[in-house]
Amino acid sequence: MKKTTYLLAFLTATAFAQQETGYNSETLPSSNTGETTIATITRVDNGRAAVVDTFTTLADFNEALLDCTDDTLQSEDFTNGPGAITVCGETVSSAGDGCFSADELETGFTVSSSAVPSSVVFIAPGAIGNTDPLVGSTSFADFTIIDFDPSPQAVAFDIWENNDPVTAIRVFSPGGDLIDTFNADTPTNAQTFFGFYANEPIGSIELEGANGSGELFGNFLFGGDCSNLGIQDQLLSSVTLYPKPTAGQLSLTMPADLTSERVSLIDIAGRNTRVQLINNTLDMSNLATGVYILKLETSAGITTQRVIKQ
Repeated sequence: MKKTTYLLAFLTATAFAQQETGYNSETLPSSNTGETTIATITRVDNGRAAVVDTFTTLADFNEALLDCTDDTLQSEDFTNGPGAITVCGETVSSAGDGCFSADELETGFTVSSSAVPSSVVFIAPGAIGNTDPLVGSTSFADFTIIDFDPSPQAVAFDIWENNDPVTAIRVFSPGGDLIDTFNADTPTNAQTFFGFYANEPIGSIELEGANGSGELFGNFLFGGDCSNLGIQDQLLSSVTLYPKPTAGQLSLTMPADLTSERVSLIDIAGRNTRVQLINNTLDMSNLATGVYILKLETSAGITTQRVIKQ
């Protein structure tokens, strides 16, 4: 069922066991733990690093986009699909397929598979332990592709991995150039939020589970436009911290024409931790686990970001 909203509240949680090569409702036992899961995101060193920031919770994704969009985000939850696991055909889109009627889904995206020919599966709620509808490549050996038209700058969804916790997320420009890659380490057999915002249009995304693990996604958000922001705001929005969450080392990247003047890492009690930025890295290994606020004073102004120490 298509919906247009500013931001959709994502549902989290669930776990299940799956077979090795593809999806079959007769061989997939389910178990629902009801636990919220958090991803660990690592940037892979390739492309031109166009993604401004990544998010592991909907709250952080919402907060980051409040000042960066003059447009509504489109949301697609894939409800009103078949009542069981169903192979939809080569694609899933608003054009209609074996799982959804024409115009039943939001316009602006097409889901396909790297298989030749492409084959996309729909997973009904509860069919494999999932709370919400999911879609993706039918075969575990192939990966899932999401093409956009028109091109958004912000994308978010729930990831579902089957046998391996790592999902490669490759981001491409409308012209097909690889502009960024991330590895999302998520608990297997659980819906786990992942979102990001780029400083240029996104043409497509590839989701590929490591070691032939079958990847699925659901609770889909896409859209966003920061062209209404001033130059200084765009510079500040390009400041990136990774990995988030971190177990110790936190790296900072910023545009070449932006200079750092002062960095403060504040704990939830408002105390300055006195952690210093050395070679664009903050060493948080000696800090207690919890939530911190990084305040960065730059030549273009001040930006703050939330950091979770695991």
